[in-house]
Amino acid sequence: MSAGRVVKNTAYLLGAFAGQKILSFLYFTVVARAVGVEGTGRYFLALSLTTMFSILADIGLANVLVREVAKVPERAGKLLANVLGLKIILWTISLLAIHVVSRLLGYASETLVMISVASLVMVLDSTHLVFYAVMRGFQNLRYEAIGVVSGQVCTITAGLIFLKLHFPLPFLVVALLFGSLWNVAWSSYAIFRRFKVGPAIALDPAMTRFFLRIAAPFALAGIFSRVYSSIDSILLSKLVSESAVGVYGVGYKIAFAFQFLPMALAAAIYPAMSDYYVTNRTRLALVFRTSLKYLFVVVAPLSAGIALLADRLIAAVYGHAFTAATAPLQILMVSLIFAFLYWPAGSLLNASDRERVNTAVMAGTMFGNFLINLALIPRFGPVGAAIAALAGNLGLFLGAAIPAFKIAKPQMMPMAKDAIKIMAATVVMSGFVVAAAPIAPLVSIIAGAMVTYTAAVFALRGITMAELRTLAAVFGRGKGVSDIV
Repeated sequence: MSAGRVVKNTAYLLGAFAGQKILSFLYFTVVARAVGVEGTGRYFLALSLTTMFSILADIGLANVLVREVAKVPERAGKLLANVLGLKIILWTISLLAIHVVSRLLGYASETLVMISVASLVMVLDSTHLVFYAVMRGFQNLRYEAIGVVSGQVCTITAGLIFLKLHFPLPFLVVALLFGSLWNVAWSSYAIFRRFKVGPAIALDPAMTRFFLRIAAPFALAGIFSRVYSSIDSILLSKLVSESAVGVYGVGYKIAFAFQFLPMALAAAIYPAMSDYYVTNRTRLALVFRTSLKYLFVVVAPLSAGIALLADRLIAAVYGHAFTAATAPLQILMVSLIFAFLYWPAGSLLNASDRERVNTAVMAGTMFGNFLINLALIPRFGPVGAAIAALAGNLGLFLGAAIPAFKIAKPQMMPMAKDAIKIMAATVVMSGFVVAAAPIAPLVSIIAGAMVTYTAAVFALRGITMAELRTLAAVFGRGKGVSDIV
């Protein structure tokens, strides 16, 4: 695969995920303002519970399918048919597990209805996931990018109609069903028309054993990741209330709306890291160091700015009913720094055949996060969940970064100097925000903060124009990391 094609595909998904995240955030904002704290809590809870079990509906099969189709494209039809055969079994297990757990937890009838509909959304999402996996194997991500955005538009359109007609709360999850149905229809059409792969169902014993064996590490990592990202909402719902989930969900939605940025950069640097681990350790260290710097340049002012303006942002976006989300959001913005910086470290571990280390780090983070949530949520509610998220993301970053630094051996002094310059520019920006907050409108403060930080970080040489051009080239001019670092 050429560097240009890698970046073109990355650009497709970066644009699609950015658009999808923006649309999703706007839709969630409308929903939260319309249904209030408790309604938001039930909505967020239904999605969190089904998200946690969604790994059972896939167990890493999509990742394996991408790799195997890329190796032998002419076997795509047979590979897809056997994955769909396995999926039928996995869907049955997943739906049964969700049904049993949701009833054991004793949720209200309206919440149970929402969870049931969300579980159907999970099945549909699991279906188009493997269709898009085949297209990734053919190294064409354009159709997936179109589906991601258009599916979100379908969801928003249906949701806004249901809100306008004052339909009951569960219909907001039904709106998700519309988006998922569209993605299944679009992906199945695209895979047949463009790649001549018709959906079929098979269950060859030898191929089934092969898929289960290869998918096991992906499944394990997926389980740890999904439980880690969802368990806080479930514990909040049982140890405090569903309204507490709504408060926490608002802060979580704002903080992690930006996760597509490190994910896209990780997608761009992963092929180069895999190559340099074998051929050039010096350039591996440079890619690792540079990616950490780029992400820190973005996340440091983002975290500081939103944390300082958290109360005004929440009031402006969600309304004063969600004022209690201010403190959780401020803590979650600190945790976002470590969530960003984990991605280059995790990518390096996977690229250097240390995926078992990465999986072990995820396992430790999941169990630690669960225990911290269990200890703090009964006493501090959403704030306790946010503190647990901060501890979890810090542990995840350190657990991956320590072995990653040992592998790459980047020069520490330049990294330290860069970090100090970026932090100094962030402090300058923070001073502007604090000074302007009592006298200026919110939009003016945000615009001024962006200008202040940009001027400060260039003045301090925390980043240079040459580095900005390099970053733009990674995503915008057909170059791969290997061409420019």
